[in-house]
Amino acid sequence: MNNSGNIKVLLPRCNCNLSNSIDLRVNEEGFSAFEIYWEKGFVSEIKPIQNDISKINKILFPRFVESHAHFDKSFSWVNFPNLKSNYENALSVNLEEHITRTTETVITRAERSLNLALKNGYRAIRTHIDTYNNQDKDIWTELNNLKKRFSDVLTLQFVALAQLEFWDSPKGESLAKKMSLNNGLLGGVVVPPFNKRNTFKLLSNMLLLANKYKLEIDLHIDESSIEPASGIKLLLEVVDKIKCQVPITCSHSSSILLLKDSEINKIGKRLAEKDIKVIALPLTNFWLLNRNSDNLSIERPVAPVKQLQRSFVDVSIGSDNVQDPWYPFGNFDPFYLMSFSMPILQLNPWDRLSLSALINAPSRLLNLSWDGVIKKGCPADFVIIKGSKWADVLSGNLERKVLIKGKWL
Repeated sequence: MNNSGNIKVLLPRCNCNLSNSIDLRVNEEGFSAFEIYWEKGFVSEIKPIQNDISKINKILFPRFVESHAHFDKSFSWVNFPNLKSNYENALSVNLEEHITRTTETVITRAERSLNLALKNGYRAIRTHIDTYNNQDKDIWTELNNLKKRFSDVLTLQFVALAQLEFWDSPKGESLAKKMSLNNGLLGGVVVPPFNKRNTFKLLSNMLLLANKYKLEIDLHIDESSIEPASGIKLLLEVVDKIKCQVPITCSHSSSILLLKDSEINKIGKRLAEKDIKVIALPLTNFWLLNRNSDNLSIERPVAPVKQLQRSFVDVSIGSDNVQDPWYPFGNFDPFYLMSFSMPILQLNPWDRLSLSALINAPSRLLNLSWDGVIKKGCPADFVIIKGSKWADVLSGNLERKVLIKGKWL
């Protein structure tokens, strides 16, 4: 059968679940050796290998989950470069790009993004789509058609990213109703400086709208190097007041890092109590925020992954932008994200929580049926890397093969 087979590989021990792990050998970098068998697209058996581990030169990962992307603007840098490389100019150039944007342009970018992501080893992606009043009316129909077209190999989740005012309008309610029919999310932007009273009202209305249509919310919040955590603090006030059970994700959350540790811990505990998830986006944040054309700033705001995890916040790490006005690099490659974000965030790939933020937390965020842990009965959806150590994985010079439902891509 062409969706059955077996392979000898190394696995990160922290990302596999065995019924019997007695005497399992784990090397210094956290790898164990196994022979994995799959039948009809699912793992049927996992056998530990005790001898000649050094001869195994393949490392297996589950296909990855991208927690935060922007297909609608990917690869637009070539026509809309942000050569000042700061947040303010990125926003300005992004608005210029909107003037020329068509449904055809967005779908072309999305297809290119999806094909790259599939080849590089992704199985699911949450992508934000800029949403505004003069947007082409047929864009959501075409995006949902694209979602169906790739559904056999990729799970797609769309977030309608709009200004908060949009969700307080008849057009906003109409779109929210449509999003509820396609498992979409409502997105918004809360970045200082803002009018606290007005933003409180708009956030409240957005949460009530999401509650009405049983939708999740994913906010671009505190993507800033000023007024640390002002957006998240206000959001927590709103959640306390209106008391509706809306699943919320806080993307970016960069400026929290500028607070004292004691304040970070307080916010982390409140986020955990409300089951509010966080997505750290180190690549774009390190590129854009607190930039000075003459000097390198020591303060580089990015979500404090370790502190938030310590407070039991479920933190994912996402790529964000790819070759657009916000970030000129990247290529929808999970190993590119891993190799750059780990040094930025000072994460060790052999630590369970570090890998969880790249593998398991994004799976939970998208409510996928599989959390990415390798175990008997899980899908045979793998990325196989040629190598025997983490330096091979993070080298940037990879040989990889992708297995989807037990069949090689």
